[in-house]
Amino acid sequence: MAALKATDCLRDIPSALQATGAHLMVLRQLMAPPISQDQFALLCAQYPKRAEVMGRPVTPTAAQAVASAFLTGRDRRLTRWLDANQAPTTSQIRNLLRAVVPMLSMQIVATLRRGRMSMEQEGALVSLLEQRGWTKQVRGLISNLTDVQLKHFLHKTRFATTTRPQEVDIACGLPGTVVLAMECKVTNDETNSVKRVNDVLKKAAAWQAHWGSFVRTAALLQGVIAFKDVERLLEGKVEVFWSHDLHTFEAWLDAQGC
Repeated sequence: MAALKATDCLRDIPSALQATGAHLMVLRQLMAPPISQDQFALLCAQYPKRAEVMGRPVTPTAAQAVASAFLTGRDRRLTRWLDANQAPTTSQIRNLLRAVVPMLSMQIVATLRRGRMSMEQEGALVSLLEQRGWTKQVRGLISNLTDVQLKHFLHKTRFATTTRPQEVDIACGLPGTVVLAMECKVTNDETNSVKRVNDVLKKAAAWQAHWGSFVRTAALLQGVIAFKDVERLLEGKVEVFWSHDLHTFEAWLDAQGC
């Protein structure tokens, strides 16, 4: 495993992270218990999520903080040699690989699956709009509501807010110079749904603060979503639709007069 080699079998984590943050995924799986990116961020405020995702170098300060958090919460059964301050035996390495590789494989497959499903989800929505006679506009920063014409849509564009632009999956032009900002979310489990829903609510609040009632937010959901998270969306005045029931979204568009 590259992470073991780069970290000298976990004995020099900072040096390895300063070369690439990609090793962070392995370190998270070696915690007791294995934890997500968001959970690790709670343990270590300096955890650089973007460095893990992009494989970018981690700053020396952050690398040291991550190493400290890892050594505190690591699975001691799988990393006994660190307690003895010595190199691991062949048997210890074998046991670690047998425990961690399946978990890493599951994580990677789940991420790839979610990405594929997300593309299919957005593709289905784009196809539906085009079948209804909507026109796709060239994407760009939406800084004025008239930038999105009636029965036109923009895919993967940015919407201006009071602070900084927020990316929106699909922006749809509704009657009365109103724009529907649609967020497409696919989740693997209820824990993941919390993160996805928080993202929608954060954007919805930013758009409402800047545009008021002229921007309506919607979430197109797919996968495992906790009921309480659906309630949070509705309480946040977010329209909720489901990928397996796009007919309901079509009926909603009809009710808006488009």
